[in-house]
Amino acid sequence: MLFQSYFFIFVFLPLSLGGWYLLNRLKRFSLAQGYLIGMSLWFYAWYNVSFLWVILGSCLFHFGISFLLSRRDTLRMRKALLAVGCAVNIGALGVFKYYNFFVENINAVFGADFQTRNILLPLGISFFTFQQLSFLIDRCRGEAPHYGLLDYLSFVTFFPSLISGPIVLHASTVAQFQDHSRRRFWAEGFAKGVMQFTIGLGKKVLLADTLALAVNYGYENIASLDAPAALAAAVGYTLELYFDFSGYSDMAVGIGKMFGIDLPENFNSPYRAVSVKDFWRRWHITLSRFLQTYVYFPLGGSRKGRFRTFVNTMITFLVSGLWHGANWTFVFWGFLHGLGVAAAGLTGSGRRTASKGSASRDTAPSGRGRRLLCQAATFAYVCLAFVFFRADSIGDGFLLLSRIFTFRAEGQLVLMAAAMEPSEIYVVTKALSLAAPSLVGAAQLAAMLLVFAAGFFVLTRKNTAQIIEQSRPGLRFTLGLAFLFAWSVISLSGVSTFVYFNF
Repeated sequence: MLFQSYFFIFVFLPLSLGGWYLLNRLKRFSLAQGYLIGMSLWFYAWYNVSFLWVILGSCLFHFGISFLLSRRDTLRMRKALLAVGCAVNIGALGVFKYYNFFVENINAVFGADFQTRNILLPLGISFFTFQQLSFLIDRCRGEAPHYGLLDYLSFVTFFPSLISGPIVLHASTVAQFQDHSRRRFWAEGFAKGVMQFTIGLGKKVLLADTLALAVNYGYENIASLDAPAALAAAVGYTLELYFDFSGYSDMAVGIGKMFGIDLPENFNSPYRAVSVKDFWRRWHITLSRFLQTYVYFPLGGSRKGRFRTFVNTMITFLVSGLWHGANWTFVFWGFLHGLGVAAAGLTGSGRRTASKGSASRDTAPSGRGRRLLCQAATFAYVCLAFVFFRADSIGDGFLLLSRIFTFRAEGQLVLMAAAMEPSEIYVVTKALSLAAPSLVGAAQLAAMLLVFAAGFFVLTRKNTAQIIEQSRPGLRFTLGLAFLFAWSVISLSGVSTFVYFNF
């Protein structure tokens, strides 16, 4: 089920909220939690009901390990269960997500003839596997208690973050479900949730899905692109991916607020980063936190000299790349980001310091001009890396980059604009096709440039979390939000799925 669908917005979400608050008002707290778990499983099964056994089996397996530890908590038992748990989690991902990737590469390297299989990838398996793996590791370290079954299922299956994150941790999430004071309807928190959901919906439907039309055209016709079209495809995907995933995260966090559950923010203006290292403090924050806590630090982090720090950084980002998908393009993307982060660490850029009473902030680079230059260079590097994230092969990625540096303009940008044509200008282009056909292309190109300009304009403004926390919902703000919601809902018929559903 998609957040950006009529059924979700006007049927599923009202039913979920209504049942949750009604049962909690009647003080049927366990029943309310069971009701929310049931609704979450319905949400998950909407795409393919056969995937239910995967997530339920995964939940019961991890709950069973935790239960065994509650009966016999010894060092030997912890080590044994941790080894079994990690093997099962990695094995499940290996079968569902990486089986064909490994088989194809074994065949290519050794000349073997193993057969690939048509294995459907369960939605969100990377997210709920990492989520439960973090609990398993903490539990076997003695850093997590044994939770009741309802609390554990609530932590894993809570539908706003179930399919594409944010990746939540058990400590903060379970504690919120156990706090019955959070189950009373709080108008201010609910209103903030509606605001954040609406902004996220607009980013996804009006910006990401519109940009996707141009981007898809570009990546499907790489060999014929001229320099402006190739550049537009590269930059367009960088914008599309951000508005798609941050829009989804905004909607997830907003829905959580409607239920009285605080989910972690996943983005903090990442395209304002002054280095690749700074970018990863701002982009997909919950994944960065997971990889840092459960991969980078156990490897030794930065405590064993520069060379080991470099190696640990590269391993962590190669894991990040492979986590995103079973293709060498993702591994190469992780490799590029690992190099970028390692370079930032070696040069000392992106260092942070904490000021009293405030969050940590960047101290380098100093000076507005230098900072803008670093932001532009970081954005360009991120764009370059995302070319390989989107391309079907590493060769296609290099081909697109080579098209940019041909410095030839052959009119492909007009064809890309025609492929992207927003529905909002349909009447205009239809009228022009009758009255002045020669101007249709110019109108479509103007519309595409306007969408790109709108995307960059949004990037220069406050991010969603800042808007929600700092804005006072007066009449003007409320009317603007209502207009954004109405415009987004009208545009729902042409939306795509979320990009991160693939990961």
